[in-house]
Amino acid sequence: MALGPAHSPELKPTLSVPDVVAITVSSVTPASSVFVIAPFAIAQAGTGVIWAFVLGGVLALMFALCYAELGRAHSAAGGEYVFAKRVFGGMAGYATFLTVLAMLLFIPPVLATGAATYLNAALGTQLDSQTVALLIVAASYGLGILNIKLNAWVTGACLFLEVAALMVIVVLGFGHAQQPASVLLSPQMLNNGVLAAAPLALVIGAVGTALFSFNGYGGAVLLAEDMKCGGRGVPKAVLWSLVLVVTIEIVPLVALLIGAPSLEQMLASPDPIGYLLTAHGNATLSRLVSAGIFLSVFNAIVALVIQIGRVIYSSGRDELWTPSMNRAFTRIHPKWESPWLATLFLAVPSAALSFSSNLSELTSFTVLLILGVYLIVGLCALFSRVLRRDREHPYRMPLWPLPALLAVIGAGYLFVTLLAAAASRDILIIAGILVVSVTLYGTYGKLSPAFQKL
Repeated sequence: MALGPAHSPELKPTLSVPDVVAITVSSVTPASSVFVIAPFAIAQAGTGVIWAFVLGGVLALMFALCYAELGRAHSAAGGEYVFAKRVFGGMAGYATFLTVLAMLLFIPPVLATGAATYLNAALGTQLDSQTVALLIVAASYGLGILNIKLNAWVTGACLFLEVAALMVIVVLGFGHAQQPASVLLSPQMLNNGVLAAAPLALVIGAVGTALFSFNGYGGAVLLAEDMKCGGRGVPKAVLWSLVLVVTIEIVPLVALLIGAPSLEQMLASPDPIGYLLTAHGNATLSRLVSAGIFLSVFNAIVALVIQIGRVIYSSGRDELWTPSMNRAFTRIHPKWESPWLATLFLAVPSAALSFSSNLSELTSFTVLLILGVYLIVGLCALFSRVLRRDREHPYRMPLWPLPALLAVIGAGYLFVTLLAAAASRDILIIAGILVVSVTLYGTYGKLSPAFQKL
């Protein structure tokens, strides 16, 4: 007996490759990565943040090649969990699905909480950050259920404004160069208020944060069914998204280090970008840039919500839930042409996480989840050609299996390193995800014809 709807409505393919790139890069939100996430890497690795981001970019390229090949060979709105199911079987598919679900649950409140600071800076107010984050998440989910073609245009326009805000940092930094180029080659950090060489271990440790800053380029695979050219455009969309993201983020960070009047003061500041704006700009410019950053984060969460809707829609079509939930998640809105109930599924728990007072803890746990997903994707790319000889791989990454192997080693090392230092609560949550995976697969997964024949 079928557990889900007999005929699941399909997504309407309306997006071009540039549309997908616009939504994907917007979901990464390079501006918020530079303003909200990068300060954590600066605090950890000092000026070694550049090395961390360069190494993170190289590692991200390995993951992008994995996403490109898998996204072309296994085109589906479900993305990573579909890869895992088809390569390693149902249990792996369920575990990956729930890990991705947790990751998508945590990222919007992380970004929204950081964005509240920039709204206050833009308006000159002292609004409660948790309340602002809640409103941002709620509004983003409301917009995320609208027509995806309309959202592609909106996110593209906002992305332009986002890049313009980052260009202000580039112009100020390079236009008021204060530090020699050697500052980029010799990582330094504060040690009791004095500049000292940054240990290599701390620089490597910041690579995980850099990967979080770049994370989202793989989201292009979730929009394969929305593309007019189908899965054929996925490799190009993934790789172009990564190239744009890495370039847009690293150049302003280089400008920050070159333009800092005092490395000591910049590294000691909780807002290093704001320090540069204050040193070389003025109050009006600082407010305009803050407004641009706030808008970019809001734009990013809307783009993420669109991707969340595709994953949940796919899970309903593959009958991973109860029959009534499967029917709800595959329902397409007649006017907006979006899986609106699937899109709204995580709205309430994601908004509730906005009340978490510790942005650093939310960020570190999200990085852990991201690395777990990357490890799975790397393993899928490493074994997909071997275990699924029945499925064509029209796009083949260069030098296979080297990129996939490097992706697995890099993600595995960082995941184990961060897991060893993780809070017991985070470890329990990850263990809970695995337990729920076993339970759901044992109750629904084995009974789902759609999931079994993926």
